[in-house]
Amino acid sequence: MKQIKPEWLAAMRATLGSFAEIPDEEWQKAIPHLRHLHLKKNEYFTRAGSVPDKMAYIVSGIFRVFYVTEPGEEKVLAIRGEGRMLSAFSAILEHTPSWYDIQALEDSDLLYIGLDQYTEGIQGHACWQVINAKYAQMLFVEKERRESEFLSDNAETRYRRFKERFPGVEDRMRQYNIASYLGMTPVALSRIRKKLRENESS
Repeated sequence: MKQIKPEWLAAMRATLGSFAEIPDEEWQKAIPHLRHLHLKKNEYFTRAGSVPDKMAYIVSGIFRVFYVTEPGEEKVLAIRGEGRMLSAFSAILEHTPSWYDIQALEDSDLLYIGLDQYTEGIQGHACWQVINAKYAQMLFVEKERRESEFLSDNAETRYRRFKERFPGVEDRMRQYNIASYLGMTPVALSRIRKKLRENESS
């Protein structure tokens, strides 16, 4: 197991600290429960049908959250990159198998905590309870915003928002994953990209 670097811990604490201040004593108690996980490109953090057993912080890498339709088509629900938390949160809350997969799109490093330790933590100090609640709120707002964009924005606007929201990520993902996330075909995405390039050069 790779040694956990101090800068990884600092980055994770900063992310969690954006939800609520974490006292030094609480952070020091949490550190021994953190583990490092390296996933190679295309490996899975969570598989559909399995019951999640951990929560993670993305140190490096990028992930897609997706499900497979009955005809076998992959639908990308979310994209997660460095500095984000990673979990099958609804399955964790309901103690049920996940209905979607979470897959690494490149070699990735994670810091994770087992679900038992996570549950024990949020039953303890108030800072962990606040962090858990605000994380859930963030996921809800993200889901609602995404639904709103599908209802009100055209394909080009959704692509522009993607580029603003995930700077630099476009070059690290295959086009069909981006197209799926944006709710369009790869051909339609190519047309939009071409149009925008032509507008920029004119």
